[in-house]
Amino acid sequence: MNGPKLYRDQIDGLGIENFEMDVSSIESAMNTLNTLADINDILKKIKYNIHIDIRKIRMDYIKKLRELDESSRKPGFLGRQKSSEKIIKKKKSLMKERDLKIRSYEIIEKTINSYMEQIEDSSVYIRNSIQNKVK
Repeated sequence: MNGPKLYRDQIDGLGIENFEMDVSSIESAMNTLNTLADINDILKKIKYNIHIDIRKIRMDYIKKLRELDESSRKPGFLGRQKSSEKIIKKKKSLMKERDLKIRSYEIIEKTINSYMEQIEDSSVYIRNSIQNKVK
């Protein structure tokens, strides 16, 4: 499982923020269009990996919650029943921890979605530019 920082570094490595579109000629516009398509494909792969990591996090925490449930059924120290209040607090704590981990991935996913929308809008602009130059 990769961390959110690695995904952020991968996205930054694509150079999207400093990407300049060149539509001065049909050839340069086509090259720009191909580059945008390549970047979009990479973003889709990163997004897929983020989904896998989120799924793993959820599965890990489901397992932790089940283990907590199972341990709560067993008698505690000196045969005492474990406090349901403590169990509820532990469950809430685990769920909060899980949500915090997932949130950092979701922020990156929103960034990816934004970039993909911008790429789509730019691709439409470039295609229209090419069509106007061919006429």
